[in-house]
Amino acid sequence: MTNLRIRLKSGEPLLGTLITLDSPEVALILQRAGFTWFFLDLEHSALLDLKSAQRIIEVLQPQGYAVIRVPDNSETWIKHALDTGCDGVIIPHIGSRADAERAVLFSKYPPLGRRSVGIARAQGYGSSFQDYLSGAAERIAVIAQIEDVDGVENVDDILAVEGIDAIFVGPYDLSGSMGILGRLTDPALIENVNRVRRACQTADVPFGIFCPNTTAMNAELARKTSLLAVGSDAGHISAGAASIFHELRPER
Repeated sequence: MTNLRIRLKSGEPLLGTLITLDSPEVALILQRAGFTWFFLDLEHSALLDLKSAQRIIEVLQPQGYAVIRVPDNSETWIKHALDTGCDGVIIPHIGSRADAERAVLFSKYPPLGRRSVGIARAQGYGSSFQDYLSGAAERIAVIAQIEDVDGVENVDDILAVEGIDAIFVGPYDLSGSMGILGRLTDPALIENVNRVRRACQTADVPFGIFCPNTTAMNAELARKTSLLAVGSDAGHISAGAASIFHELRPER
């Protein structure tokens, strides 16, 4: 299967969803429904540890791409996440060039960074150790999440950092940092999102965004957005159950 970095560079839209539940079975159901990539959310979810994430990754790969959002831009979290064998990491709250440089530094083995070397699932528990070390830089996607006004203001500096493979916008936190929490159709928020989008186009870096529903997804597909995360596992279950119940009890 073509690695995620190459797929991102191709410009084709990749449809994914958030994984927030500690359930490999649910993740597998969503993969078989057709999603291409999976945003394993260790920042805001019941996936409280990397052991849970690794179990989910094991059922998703190699048919799907598994990307872990770490809780913060820390060396420990990033190296532990990458040792699960995920296809990439999403680093939240990238607000400056220095933040982006730290994310790359912690994600790459020397001489490109300072990721320390261990033996875990990513390295085949030793059986594919050399192959993994020699190919990690080409296979692993480092995705900077812009979700604050600082990130919007500094987007050109962030994009200038070598090793950032894509930008992913978090519209909810961005709206909060603007003082308009949850107002996703506010013109000021839309302009900030589009400012990041335009900067990505100029820099030829893939742009991604969270879409709360299919209406938002279709709008992003029309704009040729590369990386889309549509809803979440819990949200899909909730919506499906509510739809079935409404058919059974339409008066409710």
